[in-house]
Amino acid sequence: MTEEIQKNKGVSRRTLVKGAAWSVPVIAAAVATPLAAASLVNDDLVPALSGPITLNLGLLASVNTVNTLTITNNGTDASPAGATAVVQYNPGLLSLNIATVAGVSIGGADGNYTLTLPSIPAGGNIVIGLGTTLDSLLNVGLLTSLLGGPQQVMSATVTGDSVTGNNSTSQNVGINLL
Repeated sequence: MTEEIQKNKGVSRRTLVKGAAWSVPVIAAAVATPLAAASLVNDDLVPALSGPITLNLGLLASVNTVNTLTITNNGTDASPAGATAVVQYNPGLLSLNIATVAGVSIGGADGNYTLTLPSIPAGGNIVIGLGTTLDSLLNVGLLTSLLGGPQQVMSATVTGDSVTGNNSTSQNVGINLL
């Protein structure tokens, strides 16, 4: 009669404990898997402006300018597409004619350009020609510099990577009295 009562109750305690013991590791593995799959990207985009390149104007003066922006991924993972680089400078002295580079879209205006970047592989880089040209010698910025005014600064700042301590660079651009 005891056996009949046990059969009518359904699942025994022993069967229930065995089932629970097997399900705990399965549930733990299922919960841990999405966390591992969503690991953070380790990309580190670092900008560098080449230069300064000195153009001799004669009459004891020269112009410091830059001609390329290089963005290097020092990280261990490829950067996701969509990071941006902002190039800023005083457009009163220089103009840029930014070269077309596959995957890079250019927005903004003279003095403040935003470049949207494609994915850059770990250890790789993108080199963007800036096509810097000197504006008229009669502009106010140039005359101010000739009279001992401060040099202009061109800066490049990258956003959208996982390491943020090295995302800016700058170079002096402007007139030097020799």
